[in-house]
Amino acid sequence: MKKILLAVLTLLLFHTGSQAEQSKECVWEDNIPCIKITNFVLRDPSALTTASMSVDYIDQYTIENTNTIDTVQAISRITGLNVVQSGPTGQQTSVFMRGMNSNHTMVAINGVAIKDHSTTGGVHDIGSDFIKHVTGIQVVKGSQGTLYGANAVGGVINFITTDSYANSISTTVGSNNTKGITLKIHRDIDNHSISIIADGTKSDGISIAPAGTEKDGFDANNITVNTNSKYEGYDIRTTLIRRTSDSDLDGGSGDDLDYTAESDMNLYQLSSKIDNSKGFTNFTFSRTEYDREYVNGAEIDEYDSIGNTFLLTNTIMEDRYDITPGIEYEYFDGSFKNRGSYSASVDVDGENVGYFVNGNMMASDKLLVSAGVRQDDPSLFGKYTTYRLGGTYDISGALKLKSNYATSVKTPTLYEMHGSDNYGYNGNPNLQPEEAETIDIGFEYTVGNSVLDFVYFTTDLTNPITSGNNTYANASGTSNRHGAEIKFNSMISDNVYWRNSATFTVAEDNNGTSVVRRPKWLGLTAIDHKKDSWTNTVEYLHTGSHLDIDSVTYARTMKPAVGVVNLHTSKVINEKSDVVLSVNNAFDKTYDRPDGYAQHGRNILLTYKLKF
Repeated sequence: MKKILLAVLTLLLFHTGSQAEQSKECVWEDNIPCIKITNFVLRDPSALTTASMSVDYIDQYTIENTNTIDTVQAISRITGLNVVQSGPTGQQTSVFMRGMNSNHTMVAINGVAIKDHSTTGGVHDIGSDFIKHVTGIQVVKGSQGTLYGANAVGGVINFITTDSYANSISTTVGSNNTKGITLKIHRDIDNHSISIIADGTKSDGISIAPAGTEKDGFDANNITVNTNSKYEGYDIRTTLIRRTSDSDLDGGSGDDLDYTAESDMNLYQLSSKIDNSKGFTNFTFSRTEYDREYVNGAEIDEYDSIGNTFLLTNTIMEDRYDITPGIEYEYFDGSFKNRGSYSASVDVDGENVGYFVNGNMMASDKLLVSAGVRQDDPSLFGKYTTYRLGGTYDISGALKLKSNYATSVKTPTLYEMHGSDNYGYNGNPNLQPEEAETIDIGFEYTVGNSVLDFVYFTTDLTNPITSGNNTYANASGTSNRHGAEIKFNSMISDNVYWRNSATFTVAEDNNGTSVVRRPKWLGLTAIDHKKDSWTNTVEYLHTGSHLDIDSVTYARTMKPAVGVVNLHTSKVINEKSDVVLSVNNAFDKTYDRPDGYAQHGRNILLTYKLKF
C-alpha cells in the first residue's frame, strides 16, 4: 500500500489530467448520415491515440431505431467480431474479436474495465446485458494493453452511459410474448444534472434445445442513474447501475425443465476532472459486484465477485504533442460454492498496480506518432511490461496510412490457478500470463461521401493457457491469428446510405490446428433509407462455415455458413412520438450456434416512444 500512495502523490505533482469526453455521432443530418467519429471515450483524452486503430461506434439512435434489446444484437454488426450466444436472448455469450479467445476481449463501462473474477474465464458475460440504459457502445480492436492493462489482447468493448437525453417512455411488444418498458428522465438544475433510465424486458423465449419443446425465457431489469456537477475548472460525475436477470436454461442436447440462472450486477463509479492551464487531471473509482446462482434440481452453484479499481491519469497538452501518465490500482475477490453433490468451495483474492504513460506527437504536418508503455505488478505472479507504437501518415488528404505494433498479456484467472472440485480438478498456481504480440497495417481512403477502410492484422500468442488432465498449464509453441478487415460506407444518393464490412480470419492454436468457433468469413451489408419522417433499414449478416464442438459427442464438427436478413422501419409521428418495427431473421432461417443451441427464427418487435 505504501508504494501505491507514493506513486499517487508523485503523479499528483504533475497537476494535469485526463477525462475522456463523450463520443457523439449523429446518424442523419440534413439527410446525410455521419460517416466519421470525432472523439472517443478512452482513458487517453485524445482521439489522436486511436487514429491508427480500428474503432467502431454504435450510438443511441442506432440502438433505438433497430429495436436492439441486448448487447449481442448490437455488436453482432461490428466488423471482426464473432458473437456466439448459447441460445436465444439472455443466454451465455462469448465474443471472439479478430479470432482471439473470448477471454481476450476486455469489457469496460465509461473507460473502466469490469470483470467477473468468479467465472472460469474471468470475463464479464455480455449475454445478460440489456442495453436500453446504454447511450453508446465503442469497440476498439487490437491489443490495448498499455491503455487497459491485462486481458485486452483482442480489443475492448466500452459501454457509455454518461450522455443526456430527452425525457421519454417507450413500450415494446413482440414475438414469444416479449414485453418491455423503458423510462428515461433527465433534469438540469443550475450546474447540476441527473439522468435516470429504468427498463425491464420479459419474454417467454424459445427452447434452447433444437428438438425441445420447453421454452427458455428471460426476465431482465435495469436502472441507471448518472449525475454531473460542474464548477469552474472541474466537474464530478457519478454512475450507478443495477442489473438483474433471470433466465431458463437447457443443457444443449435436450430440455432441462428445472435449470435456471439468476444474475445480479451492481456498478458504482465516481470520477472527477480538474482543469488547468496545460491540461487536466482525472480520478475515477469504480466498484463492480456480481452475484450469480445456477440451479439445476438439487445442484446449486453460487458465484460471487467484487472488483475495486482506482484510476488516476494526468495529461499535459502542447501544440504538437500530449502526454498522459497514469496509475491504476485494482483489488478483487472471486468465490465459488456448490451446494449439491460435490460441495466445492473456492474463495481467492488478489491485487494489481499498473503504471503507464501514453503520448501522441505530430512529427510533421503529415505524420502522427502515438506510443505507450505500461508495467503491472500483480500479487499472484511476477511483474510484466507492455508497450505500443502506432502512427498515421496523411498521403494526400484523401488517403491515410496507419499501422500499430503492440504487446499485451492475458493473466490466468482465479479459477485456473486455485479452483478445485470433487471430480479431480485442481488449479495450477504456477500458471504464467499469456503473452501477445500484435501488428496491424492498413489505410483509409475518403472520396466524396464514401469511405474505404482496410486493415491487415496478425497476433502471435505465446505461453497459451490450455486445459487437460484435470488442470490448466502453459503450453509450448505459438498460437497465431491473422486476417484482414475491410469496410466500405457510401452515401449513394441523397437519402440512401450503404454500409458494408467483411472480415477474413485464420485462427490456429500452438499446434497449428484450426480453433473452433472462428469462421474464416464474417460479413455485413446494409441499406439505410430516409425519406421525410420514415427511416428504413435492410441488413444481411453472414457467418461463414467453421469448426465447433458437438454438444452430444464432444467431437469436432463442421457447422455450415448462416445468413440472416433483418428489417427495420421507424416513423416519426410528431415531435413527441415515434414508432419502430423490426423483423429479425425475416426469412425464418433455422440454425443452432453453437452446436446444440437453437437461435431465434423469425421474430417481430414493435416499440412506441413518447417524449414528455
